Amino acid sequence: MSDHVHQAAGNPAALGGHDDPMSHVPPGSIWPLLVSFTLILIPFGLLAALGVLRFEGDLIGMVHLGFLKDVTVPVLLGNLMLGIGGVALLFTLMGWAHQIIREKPLSHDPAQQQSDLKMFTACFLTGELAIFGAMFGYFYHRKIWDLSAEFTIPHDLHFGGPLVAYATFILISSSVTCEMAHHFLEHGKRGLAKLLLLGTIILGVIFLGFQAKEYGELIARGFTPGGLEATGHAAYASFASLFYASTGFHGLHVAIGLVMLFMVLMRLEFGHFKGKRNFAMIAASWYWHFVDIVWILLFITVYVVG
Repeated sequence: MSDHVHQAAGNPAALGGHDDPMSHVPPGSIWPLLVSFTLILIPFGLLAALGVLRFEGDLIGMVHLGFLKDVTVPVLLGNLMLGIGGVALLFTLMGWAHQIIREKPLSHDPAQQQSDLKMFTACFLTGELAIFGAMFGYFYHRKIWDLSAEFTIPHDLHFGGPLVAYATFILISSSVTCEMAHHFLEHGKRGLAKLLLLGTIILGVIFLGFQAKEYGELIARGFTPGGLEATGHAAYASFASLFYASTGFHGLHVAIGLVMLFMVLMRLEFGHFKGKRNFAMIAASWYWHFVDIVWILLFITVYVVG
C-alpha cells in the first residue's frame, strides 16, 4: 500500500474532515415498517367497507380454511379498519418525519445528507409515477387496442364540466403559491413563506372539497362500478372503476401533500430551517408539484380522452 493511502487512512481530514465517512447515513428505523403495515390495512378496510371483501376458504391458495368458506367481512368492520388505518398512517408518517428531523443535526456532512435526501425523494416520486403510469397504460390500452367493448361513460351522464375546470385551476394555482413560498423561504422572507404556505393548504383543501362534491353527484346518478354492472353495462363499470381508482388515488396523494405542507408550516412557526437547510420544504414542494402534474395528465386522460 502506498504512503499517501496510509496517510489518508490515518488522517480524518483526508476522508472528508471527520472520523466516519458514513456519518451522513442515518441509523436504522422502525417507522418505515410501521408505515407499510398501515398501508396494508387501508386497502383491505376499503374493500370490506364496500362489501366486496370475501374469503373463499383458502389462504393465498395454499392453506385450506374451511371455517372461512364464503365469509364476507362486515361493512362495519371495514369502516373500522379504514379509520384505524388512516389514523395510524398519519401517526406513523409523522413519527418517521420527526425522527428524520431529530437526526439532521447529528450529521457531520450536511451537504451529503441533503443530497441523499433529495435522491430519496426523487426515487420515491419515480415509484409513485410508475403506479399512475400503470393506470394510464391500462386506460390507453382499452381505448386504442381493445375495441370489443365501449370503454367510456354512459351517454346520458353529464361528466366533468365547470366543477372539474375550477378544481384544476385551483390546484394549478396552489402549485404556484407553493413554489413562491419555497422561493421566499430560501431568501429569508419567512413571513411571506408562511402566508403562501397557508394559502397553498387552503387551496388544496378546496380542491378535495370539489372532488368530494363531484363524487357525491356521480354516485347519486348511479355512476358506480357495482351499479353499472348490475344494469348490464360492464364496459361502463370498467371505466368507472378506473375513474375512481385513479382520481381517488390522486386525492390520497393530495391529502398526504397537505400533511407535509402543514408540517413545514408548523416548523416555520417553531423557527426551524436556518440557512440553506430546508429539505422538508424542498420535499413538500417537489411532492406538491408532482401531484399537480399527475392531475393535469389525469384531467386530459379521464375527462378529455375518456
